[in-house]
Amino acid sequence: MAVRLLSRRARDVSDLPPSAGSLHVSAVSDRLDQLRTALGARYLLDREIGRGGMARVYLALDRKHDRKVALKVLDPDLRGRGYHPDRFLQEIRTIAKLMHPQILPLHDSDERDGFLYYVMPYVEGGTLREYLLERGPVGIDEAVDIAVSVAGALDYAHRHDVLHRDVKPENIFLQEHQPLVADFGIARAISACCDELAALGLAAGTPAYMSPEQANAEERLDGRSDVYSLACVLYEMLAGRPPFEGGSAYETLGLHMLAPVPRLAPLRPDVPAALEAAVTRALAKSADNRFASAAEFAAALRDVRASPAATVPSSGVAEDGPIVAVLPFESVSTGRETEYLSEGITDELINALAKVEDLQVVGRTPVFALDRKDRDVRAMGAQLGATAVLEGSVRVVGERLRVTARLTDVSDGRVLWSERYDREMRDVFAIEDEVATTIVSTLRPTLVGAAAQPVPRRYTENVEAYSLYLKGRFHWNRRSREGLTVAIEHFDRALALDSAYALAHSGLADAYALQLDYRGIPVREGMERAKREARTALALDATLAEAHASLAWVTFIYDWDWTTAERHFRRAIELKPGYATAHQWYAWLLAARGRQDDALAEARIAMRLDPISVSVRRGLGWQYCYARRPESGLRHLQRAVMMDPTSSESYRILAYAHALRGAHDPAATAVREALVLDPESTYALAIHGYIEGRRGRRDVPRDVLTQLTSRAETDYVSPVAFATLAIAMEDLDAAFRWLEAAYRERRGWLTYLAVEPLLDPLRRDPRFADLLRRMKL
Repeated sequence: MAVRLLSRRARDVSDLPPSAGSLHVSAVSDRLDQLRTALGARYLLDREIGRGGMARVYLALDRKHDRKVALKVLDPDLRGRGYHPDRFLQEIRTIAKLMHPQILPLHDSDERDGFLYYVMPYVEGGTLREYLLERGPVGIDEAVDIAVSVAGALDYAHRHDVLHRDVKPENIFLQEHQPLVADFGIARAISACCDELAALGLAAGTPAYMSPEQANAEERLDGRSDVYSLACVLYEMLAGRPPFEGGSAYETLGLHMLAPVPRLAPLRPDVPAALEAAVTRALAKSADNRFASAAEFAAALRDVRASPAATVPSSGVAEDGPIVAVLPFESVSTGRETEYLSEGITDELINALAKVEDLQVVGRTPVFALDRKDRDVRAMGAQLGATAVLEGSVRVVGERLRVTARLTDVSDGRVLWSERYDREMRDVFAIEDEVATTIVSTLRPTLVGAAAQPVPRRYTENVEAYSLYLKGRFHWNRRSREGLTVAIEHFDRALALDSAYALAHSGLADAYALQLDYRGIPVREGMERAKREARTALALDATLAEAHASLAWVTFIYDWDWTTAERHFRRAIELKPGYATAHQWYAWLLAARGRQDDALAEARIAMRLDPISVSVRRGLGWQYCYARRPESGLRHLQRAVMMDPTSSESYRILAYAHALRGAHDPAATAVREALVLDPESTYALAIHGYIEGRRGRRDVPRDVLTQLTSRAETDYVSPVAFATLAIAMEDLDAAFRWLEAAYRERRGWLTYLAVEPLLDPLRRDPRFADLLRRMKL
C-alpha cells in the first residue's frame, strides 16, 4: 500500500455524485476527528493521503521530533475479525529492526482506542507507481539501476529472515531518484492480527506481482519469491505493463502459475537480449530455476548494465520450437446450451495438435484460465508465450453447425489462415480433423517442418453421443447436486445411442459415485451402478485411464478393498500421468491408510495438473486437515473460496478447518456462508451444530438434531450428519450407534476412521478399536 498514492476516486471528491461526495467527506471527517482525539498527544494529523484494502494513510506531524510522517491506520472493522493487536505488533517489532539505506524505516507502532497503527517517514518524492503513470516505460539504464537497488534491500532483509511478500511499484518510493522500499512484511503482519481474514478467503499480496508459489498458497516461501516479484516490477518498468494481467485476480494468479513468460522484445525492441534473459530467469515458474538470491539477481543485472551483450546462465528451461495456443472457442448461440460443445472442440484440437512432433501446444489449463472479454488476441498469445493463436466460435441452430476458426501470428498480428464451416452437427468430427490438419499444413513451411498430420483418437463415431458426453462432463465438473443429476441424464442418453462408448460408461460411474457426497442419498444403489459402469468401460477398453480411476474410486470408497483400489489408481496414472482426477482420488486412499506425506504429494500433483479446479484445490486443503495441519490447509481452502464464491462445499470445509484449529468465530462465519448458499445441505447443518457445540452453545446441535430427525421422516439423511451432532453433544453412545449405521450402509466416510479429527473423542473407547479392526484399518 503506497504512502502517498491515492486512487483518483478517493483523491478527487468532485468526481463523485453530490450525495456520494458529501457522504464520503462526512465519513472521512468523522474518522479523522476520532483519530485526532486518540493520537493527538503524539501526532498532529493533517489529512488523508492514501488508502489500501485494509489501511488508510494520513499525513501527520510527529510532535516530539517536529517532522512530517506518514501514519498508517488499519481498518477499525478488523476488530470484528479475530483481531489480535499483540500479534501485529510482534511482527512489526521484527520488521523495525531492518536498517538499510534502501529500506524505508518504521518509526513507531502502537494501538490507541482501538486504532492499530504504524508510522513511517513521509517521502516527498512519490512512488514508482506514480512515476510510471506519469512517464510510462522508463529508460533501460534507469530501470536496471532501480531494480539493482531494490534487490540490494531485499537481499539484506532476506539475510535477516524477513520477506517482503508484496513487492510492487506502490511499495517503492523514489527520493532524489533513489528507491526506498516500504512495507516489509506488513501483509503478513495484518494477516497475523486478524483471524477472520482467513475465514473470508483474503490472501496477502498483490496478484499482478505474486510468485507462482505465493499464488499457489504454498506454506513456505523464501527470498526467491521476492526475486520473482521484483522481476515483475522490472518487466513493467521496461514494457509498460506487468508480465501477467488477467481479467480478474484469479485469472492473473493462474497465469503466474501456468503461462510462459511473454517476450519483452516485441514490447520493447531495444531491450538487450542479456537483460531479457535475466528477467526471464527471475520469472521462472520453479524457484529452483531462478537466481538463488536477490544478490545474485542484482549481480546479473549489473553485468548487463556493464556489458549489454553479456550472456546470462540459462534456467534450464527449453524454449525451442513453435508454440500454438488454442483459445477456448466462443459459443455464440443463444443461451449457454452449446458451451459444452465449444469446450469439447477446444479440447479435441489441443489433444490432436499435442500429438504433432516438433509442435508445442499450450495446455488446456492456462488457456481456459484466461478471460477473453475485450482481450486482444496478440496480447493473449503473448501472455501464453505462444507463436501463433487459434481462435474461433461455435453456433448451433437446430441441427446446423457453424464453426469459424482463425490462426494468427502473435509477432505481427498477421492472419495466417481463416475458415468458416457450415455443416450439419454430424460433421463435427470432420471439422475438428480438418482444422487440426490445416493448422499443421499452414505452419509446416516455416515452423514444423515435415511433421506428420495429427490423428485424433475417437471413442465413438456417433456425434450425438459425443455431444451428450461432453455435456455430461461439463455438468459433472460443476460438482454440485444439480450438476450431477444432469450429468447422469446426459451420460445415460449418450449410452442409449452408443452402448460401446467407454468414456461415457466411465463418466456415468463417476457421476453415480460422487452423487453420494453432493446429494446425500443412500449408498448401495449408486455405488453398485458406479462399479458396474466402470467395469463395463474397462471391458470395452482396458487401456482407458479414466475407467481405471473410476473403478479404483468405487473399490476404495465402497468395497473397502485397499489393495485392488491402489492397483487401479496406479494403472490409471501409468496410462495417463496428466489425469488430475486420478491423482486427486488416489490421495484420498493414501490418506485413509495413514500415508499422509504420500497423500499430500499426490494432491499437490493434482493441483499442478489442474490448478483451476475448485474441487482439486479444496481437496488439497482437506488433505492437510487429515494430516493434522489445518493451518496449512486454510491457504488452499481460502483460494478455493476465492475461485468460486458460490460453492457451499468450499465454505463448509473451510469452516471445518477453522473448527479443527479452535478458531470458532471464523468457523461460524464460514459455515453461515455455506448454509446461505445451500440451506438444504445436511452436512453443512451438522458442521454448524458441531461448531456451535464447541463454542459452548449446546442448544444448537440439539436444535439441528431435531431438524434433521424431522427431515429424515421424508428424505434420506446420512448417518454421518447424525454422528457429527452426537459428537458435538458429547453423546458417545449415540455417536457409536450412528457409526454402526454408517458401517451397515458402507458410507465412504468410514474409510477415514483412522485419520478423521472429528472422531478423536471416540478413539479410546474399545468400540472404536473394534470398528477399525472390522474396517481393516
